This record gives sequence, C-alpha cells and structure tokens, in this order.
Amino acid sequence: MKAKTLWIFLAGVVLLSASCRHHSQNRMVMNDGVNRVEVRYEGDIQFNEDETSIARISSGGYLEYWRNDDHLLAGVNDKGVLQVELYENGKPVDTASAEGKALEAKVIKGMIGLGFDMEGRMERLYRRGGYAALLREVDSVDGDYIRGRYLERILESDSLSPAVAAAVMNRLEDKVGSDYDKSRLLEKVDTQYLKNDSVCAGYLAVVKSIHGDYEKSQALQHFLRGMAEGRPFDSLLQVVGRMNGDYEKSNLLKQIIQKDPKEGGSWAGLIRTTTTVDGEYERSNVLVEIGQKLPKVDSLRALYMTAAKTVHSDVDYGRVVKAVEL
Repeated sequence: MKAKTLWIFLAGVVLLSASCRHHSQNRMVMNDGVNRVEVRYEGDIQFNEDETSIARISSGGYLEYWRNDDHLLAGVNDKGVLQVELYENGKPVDTASAEGKALEAKVIKGMIGLGFDMEGRMERLYRRGGYAALLREVDSVDGDYIRGRYLERILESDSLSPAVAAAVMNRLEDKVGSDYDKSRLLEKVDTQYLKNDSVCAGYLAVVKSIHGDYEKSQALQHFLRGMAEGRPFDSLLQVVGRMNGDYEKSNLLKQIIQKDPKEGGSWAGLIRTTTTVDGEYERSNVLVEIGQKLPKVDSLRALYMTAAKTVHSDVDYGRVVKAVEL
C-alpha cells in the first residue's frame, strides 16, 4: 500500500470515529522535553508473542505512532489485510527489510513503555516466565500506575507462594511512591498470606512507608482481618503508635480490642499504645473499651491503672476506673 492510500484509509477511520457518539479516539502522549511520543489508536490491537511486530488489528481499527520524526501507520485494508508503513527520521522504510523489522520492534517497545497493551503484555510475560517475569518487569517500568498494575495482576492470582507474596511486598515498598496506590494494593493481599512471618513483616514495612494516616489506617484495617498475635501483633502496635491522627489511631485500637487478644503481652502492648493517643477524651474512650475486656490479671490491672492516671478529667478518669472494676 502506498503512503497516500493508507493515509486516506486512516483519515476515513478518524472521520468515522468523529461521527459516531460511542466511538472515540484513544490517545497517549509523553513529552520529557527531549523526546515527544504520541500514540493514537482504535480497535483491538495485538502484538506477536515476542513483541516485535503487529499481529492483528480488528476491523475498523488503526494505529499511529510518533516518536519525534519516527512514525508508524497501521490498519486493515478493505480486503481485511493488515498494512503497516514505517518512517525513520521522516523517510519511508521498507517494512520487509531488516531495518524495517528492527524499527517496528523498536516502535512496539516504545509503546509498551507507555503502558500500551498492558493486559496483553502481562499475559505474554506470564506465559514466558511466570510471576518472576512480572516482578522483573516491575523493576524496569516507570510510574506508580504501571508498576501497580503489574503488582495487582500478581495479587489477584488464586495462590501465591510465600516467597512471591513477600517479593510483592518488597516491590510495593521500594517501587511505588503513592500512598493511595500502596494502600489500595495492600487491601488486595489475601489475609491468609499474613500468617507467614516474611509476608507479614513486608506488609507492615509497606504500611510504615505510608505517610497519610487515612491510607495507613485503611491498610491496617485490612491487616486486622488476618491478625495474629506474637511478633506481627507487636509490629502492628508499633505502626499504630506512630500514627499522628487520634481519630484513625483510636478507631484502629478499638478494632484490635474487639479481636479480644488472648495473650497478656498483647493486652499490655495495647495499653501502652493507647497512652500515645494525644486527646484525653479519645484516650479515655479506648481505655474504657480495654477495661471492659481486660483479663483479670494483677500485672495488667496495675499497668491499666497507670495509664488511667494520664487522664486528668475527673469525669473521664472515673469512667476509665469503673470500666475495669465491672
């Protein structure tokens, strides 16, 4: 197909999309000040397995790619045959030549770097190398959104080994910067994996790296659904104790209390963490809930009464003392 013919074909597709209310053009743009990359496309576009050429474009679909003066045009002619044109530095390149094949592979790599055909890319990687290949891709791609999509693809799997789940936690802590994305992805972790020490420790390490109290509290609420006592519980209390927001902190402590810990050390940790709540009213409310469930152990009662003395309001102090005496 000559350039003019394919340009006419693509222009017809654009006009068709403009005239149809439910058919809109897709566009991706990246400009870093040195290179400008733009992709426009319609329809279902599939690459071959090794991602070096376009395998298929659905009827009525098309693809245009620019990277500075490099250019690709692709579409299906009226006989259903896939047609591709390539330009390098503005000059046409024979698609059947070694130079043309190398340029097409380079163009596809550039599109994948923008996140184009991400679902297809993930499936191809998984077929070739399983979860290890998806994790390696997280290390090589840019941006929280794209990295998050790969991590989400792994977390949505039916069963993961502890090693893979822990590796996801490590990537989430090191490679994703957004508090929102970290919290959202942590909530997708199956709580059964939190029974593993390395996964549990990795999860809480990610939570510690979250700056916003709201996002942190959302992730910790999910953690509580699979809460286990011992070291994970102690680490959980450390994270809660370092939170700034009294509202989020006190709500989390109340949820932990409702889990009715069995170990005396867990109750002691709860009492100590409650004293980090700055507001006396909120602190006293949490202590009341602790007092109502506190095991009848002298050492725990003594620790509780020490915490009660941090409440200076006579009315609230009375409520705290009464709760442990019921």
